Amino acid sequence: MENIRKNTDYSASAVKMVNDLNLQIDLTAYHGLSAQIEGLKAKIDAVIPQEMKDQLSSWETQLNACTQAVKADIETYGSYQDLELGWYAVKQRAVSKSYDAKVFKDIYPQFSPAVIVETVNEKALSGLIKGGLITEADLKTIGVIKESESYRYIIK
Repeated sequence: MENIRKNTDYSASAVKMVNDLNLQIDLTAYHGLSAQIEGLKAKIDAVIPQEMKDQLSSWETQLNACTQAVKADIETYGSYQDLELGWYAVKQRAVSKSYDAKVFKDIYPQFSPAVIVETVNEKALSGLIKGGLITEADLKTIGVIKESESYRYIIK
């Protein structure tokens, strides 16, 4: 039996996955230019005439513009994926948390020996949350948990 590689499904982690047709149009141009660039790079590797280098530079400039258009489309219309083709224009959100041990100790002194080493022990804190003794929402409200978010784009 042949091993068929499945395309990655970003549905769970994408921001606003809607597969808008407007974004698909720019993503089609992106894939077309990407294929043209890869084909041209193979030719350049074999021969490397200057006019081909110039054409590659022109197409790469166009691809950069397409990439910016796709990112703008993601912002306007939402993320897009086609699992059959393996085409993606996805914006993913990444959240990092930091914990303020002093705030936690001030608010929850009875639990502080269990979770505070020199910083908040995330595993122990997770246990308190799972046990229903405290909530993550409360920890965010009082400033024990601070989140920062960043985004990355997956365009392929």
